[in-house]
Amino acid sequence: MKDILFDILLNFPEKTKKVNLKEIEEIRKYAIAIKDFEIVSIAMSIFAYLKFKNIDKNSYSAYVTLNDAKYLAVSSNLYLAQKINLFIFALMEYEEENFDDAIDFIKNAQLIKIGEFELDNKLNITKTLIEKAKQKRIIKLAPPSFIPDHKNDPLLALLKVGRTMAVETNLDTLLTIIAKEINIALEADRCTVFLLDTEKNELWSKVALGVDLQEIRFSANLGIAGYVVQTGETINITDAYNDKRFNKEIDNKTGYETKSILCMPIRNMSHEIIGAFQVLNKKGGHFTQKDEDLLIAIGSSAGIALENATLFNKQRQFIEEQKRLLSSFIDTLSFSIDARDKITAGHSERVTKYAVLICEKMQMAKDDIEIIRQASLLHDIGKIGIKDHILQKEGPLTDEEYNEIKQHAKITYDILSKIYSSKYFKDVAKIASSHHEKYDGTGYFLGLKEEEIPLGGRILAVSDVFDAITSKRHYRSKMSIENALDIISNGKNKHFDSKIVDYFMNIETNKILEVITGNKINEEDSLILSKYRMSDIYGLYKNKENRKLTTEEERFINTFDKYYNSVQ
Repeated sequence: MKDILFDILLNFPEKTKKVNLKEIEEIRKYAIAIKDFEIVSIAMSIFAYLKFKNIDKNSYSAYVTLNDAKYLAVSSNLYLAQKINLFIFALMEYEEENFDDAIDFIKNAQLIKIGEFELDNKLNITKTLIEKAKQKRIIKLAPPSFIPDHKNDPLLALLKVGRTMAVETNLDTLLTIIAKEINIALEADRCTVFLLDTEKNELWSKVALGVDLQEIRFSANLGIAGYVVQTGETINITDAYNDKRFNKEIDNKTGYETKSILCMPIRNMSHEIIGAFQVLNKKGGHFTQKDEDLLIAIGSSAGIALENATLFNKQRQFIEEQKRLLSSFIDTLSFSIDARDKITAGHSERVTKYAVLICEKMQMAKDDIEIIRQASLLHDIGKIGIKDHILQKEGPLTDEEYNEIKQHAKITYDILSKIYSSKYFKDVAKIASSHHEKYDGTGYFLGLKEEEIPLGGRILAVSDVFDAITSKRHYRSKMSIENALDIISNGKNKHFDSKIVDYFMNIETNKILEVITGNKINEEDSLILSKYRMSDIYGLYKNKENRKLTTEEERFINTFDKYYNSVQ
């Protein structure tokens, strides 16, 4: 079987034009029968692409199949199957012209230079699949007459539920997967997984397959599910409306007609009831003992998984709350520094925005950007240890006063490093306190140079200086943009890391002016400014004496100057 799939993949996607769905489906079914789940996942991924290209123009069901292949590959730790699945996700997104998503899938799959495939920049698989992949065990496809017909694949459904429950921590996703696969395995019209809210004594679910509801919630004393939760019994009802325990309220609201019901309690590790499975309307008859046994098999581990997911969600909510508290604390500290002097008010916020713009140009990870964002907000926290008459002095500082000002970088480190936290916040302390280090080693407070300076500190250095020279101070007015960019550009490999300067100069001018003006740019002007980078405005100012500007360039410079000069 693998030789057939590999042959398709080696010539993907051209080969798919000559392959029909039935052939891939036969491979998938036989792989299930012999429990080769790597082949199952690969076949499902290819099957999804065939549906996407040839049948399902809206692509919804194709993506559902592809997601099923993903769950199987990830939960079973099938490395090759994961790679193939991610590639096909990328190809489908590419063909729908969702280019950013396609690139993300390729990056996640590490398929450009690493892994089972080599790809060119058009996302086509080349003719080379790693030899060891070819040499993997090859199982020949049995004749169709010997392929078992597993209607609706209850074995695969059970496998997917079991393996997914072992790795999935998102409660909503877990509820959806369990409900969906129970539906398939039991050939039911609808399945709902209810959880017990002990504080409110209510049963609730966000998932009722076949019902367009955001959430179902009712008293834990009502209905079949309530009865099961209260008694711990598993009940199988062939005629719901003739059973007094049945709650007709939901049917009345939805217009749905419940006929047969199979309902079973869900228990946690302590054997406590935490909810109930409710499966409705067996297709073609009533629920059997075999259906009960299968539901019990799923339920034996579902309770533990659901409890773990619930605890994980609570922990995640707690962590998010702690992050919000920390962010609020940092914002307050930053504001308290800026509030000491009206002239420099807003400095920390602007420096932070410049730093984030540079980080985004560098395509840094979100977590790394957040560390630099927090360090930027707190980079001047050490100024609380500097006397007001020095901070707010109008005119040049004496050598003694300047030496005292320089102490704020060390004070910043001393303050932030004493905050009890993880390595994460220690990085914030190192970055925040290194914003006055210079690339040539002549900065302070540690005299670091080049790569010794944290990357965030090098980013902060450019951001801090640019805001300082483009803002009014006690002893001077703001500089012209030409002089400011002269200082930034001439500081390459002296004060600044030249690579960071290049990233800064590549930022669109509308984004820089939004920081300077506080987002006071109208839409029409923003469109003009967005076409030019900071390097463009610098180049135009440098060359305006040597050549005549075009009408468009003049319009751009006039627009830039209008906003830049509007803030004193």
